[in-house]
This record gives sequence, structure tokens and C-alpha cells, in this order.
Amino acid sequence: MQLTSQDIAPYGRVAVKLLQGPVFDDQKELWEDLQRYQIELIQYFHKIGLELILDAREGYAFLRQKELDEKGSTAGLMRRISLTYEQTLVCVLLRDWLEEFERNDTDNRNLYFTPRQFRERLELFFKEKSNEVKFIRELNKYLNECESWGFVKVVNRHPSDPDENRYELKRIIKARISLDELKHFKALLEDEFKPVQH
Repeated sequence: MQLTSQDIAPYGRVAVKLLQGPVFDDQKELWEDLQRYQIELIQYFHKIGLELILDAREGYAFLRQKELDEKGSTAGLMRRISLTYEQTLVCVLLRDWLEEFERNDTDNRNLYFTPRQFRERLELFFKEKSNEVKFIRELNKYLNECESWGFVKVVNRHPSDPDENRYELKRIIKARISLDELKHFKALLEDEFKPVQH
């Protein structure tokens, strides 16, 4: 039997987008559908073991798997991603930058940066070791991964120099890395990179 547009739920399009990744308030039509059908979406996702996380003030929404028992079992619909040390480091330092920005910059709503600017911040955390130099050199690869997770968005792509691409840091990263997790990881970093006393 062939489907028609009348057969599909009015929230179907935004539901599919949420299953693919986060939805943001700059995606105008999707965001309007998300707010219009919020209750229906919550009920629908509840039936398949997912929770809709919607923060209208910060302008993002995403799905989180519900734990079905004490062992942490889930319906298995969404694949869990284990981050490498380098991926975690990039995410935590981006989260820290956002925290600093929100504390100090009262004139601008969004934080924009280039890979070159982020690289300068990263270099403060590293000693001159070959693996760390390699990590900094591969920063664009990690930023591309952060883009695929919805943490950053390219708002202006430089035609010849990727280091001058302009990114927006999305506030959804606050929901993924809590303030307590940020403080914990920063303490580990500071301990790892503190100067050796002679």
C-alpha cells in the first residue's frame, strides 16, 4: 500500500530529524514543528524508550535513551559512542570556553571561533611532545567530528584555509558535559600538565 502525506503524522518530519541528531532553533520550520507537537513527540518517543530533551531557552533539542532496568539496559535504538581521549579533550575544552564566554561576554549571545583561535587555546595545555603536536595538527579532524555530533556548526567556510573556517559553538554541549564533569576533567588536566618541581 502506498503512503500519502495524509498517512504520516504531522510531527513525522521532525521526529525523523531528531532520530538523526539534534535539532536547533535556527532550523526554523523544524523548530516550529517541534514546539507545536512537543507533547505528541514526547509520547511517541516514550513508547520506543527515548526521552526528548528540549531546552527552548538555549535553542536545542535531542533524544536520550532511557534506561530500562538497574543494569542500564536500553531499547538499543541509538548507538552509544565511546570518545577517545583526544575527542574528550576537545569537547571539554570547548565546553570550558563556552563557560568562560557566558561568564564574561554580556554583549554577544553566541560564541564564534576559528580553528586557529582554538588551536592557540589548546597549546596552553600542552608541553612540546610529538604526540601532542600531532594532536594539535589534527584539530580540524576533531572539529569535524564535533560538528557531526551537533556541538559546533560551520557558519562560514573559508575557500582555501580550513584554519580560518568560522564555527559557532552550540549550547547543546552544556547538556552533554555537565559543570561537575567539566570541573572534574579540568582538574585531571591541570594535574597532568602541571610543571614538575625541581
